[in-house]
Amino acid sequence: CVGAFAPVVMLIAWRPLSAIDRAAVAPDGETVAFLRRMPLFAPLPPPAIERILARVERISVPADEVLIREGDVGDRFLMIVDGRGELTRGGQPVTDLGPGDHFGEIALLRDVPRNATFTATTPMTLLVLDRDTFLEAVTGHPQVHARAEAIADARTPPASS
Repeated sequence: CVGAFAPVVMLIAWRPLSAIDRAAVAPDGETVAFLRRMPLFAPLPPPAIERILARVERISVPADEVLIREGDVGDRFLMIVDGRGELTRGGQPVTDLGPGDHFGEIALLRDVPRNATFTATTPMTLLVLDRDTFLEAVTGHPQVHARAEAIADARTPPASS
């Protein structure tokens, strides 16, 4: 008797399940490859990369746009897909960044205000992660967390006396 109901249940469930498959979006191969090339995220297992992919936002910005401002609260982590920009601290140039570089991790990891301003010097395409997604990815994997902390240590300006 139970065996007779199984095909009926499958027929009823088939339409909603097939709709889910049709609505599913395949991961963007270019974005996956970009994340895998980033030394910070390279050690992450596939499920962690999938969680990042579900939340990452691709943005385009014009030249001269300020993306983060020194002293502001850190709310996102940014990765440069293409274009160039400049980090300044106290109005003084610190470094230029380009494709494959990232910024914004210090304020997120240390829960401190931004220690630099980043301005696009050319039109740019960036991948952006919100604070919670970044922290989940980084702190949830010891090797990635150690790398992120090492990067933050290297980029943190010395305390002024």
